[in-house]
Amino acid sequence: MQQFSLKVQINEQRPDFRVFKAFFFGNDFHNCDSDGDASPVYSRNWTELYMRSRENKQWFDIQCIEKDNLTFKITSDTEENVYRIAYFLAKETNGAILNDENQIINKDNMFSKMGNFNLEERLHLAEKSIWRKSSKDNPFPNIQKIE
Repeated sequence: MQQFSLKVQINEQRPDFRVFKAFFFGNDFHNCDSDGDASPVYSRNWTELYMRSRENKQWFDIQCIEKDNLTFKITSDTEENVYRIAYFLAKETNGAILNDENQIINKDNMFSKMGNFNLEERLHLAEKSIWRKSSKDNPFPNIQKIE
């Protein structure tokens, strides 16, 4: 199976990993499998994330490949998915997207590589994601507390 990849050098904390559901799949509660090292679940310091839809088999993988300068490798089976996730991770972390030669890719030049994807809508969904409200005091903001 052919795989595509890009790198992102981040400069700020990652979002709650669950925000990627809203951006990539278009829904905070999309039916997907995920794996990673976010511990506790609301952590903004995770270094591994894998998500795969149970509905359409779209997937991506994010792995920290250089801990000293926080460089992450994004992998998927389509170039479009890699560009989508790399763009989002870079945007969220004030990061830089790098090609295989470690040259910076201008974010503005990425839109045409994302395929049939409404970037503006997905960014809006991610911005409004309930997982943005997660914290130590409320790791699952989608569950109403009964007191």
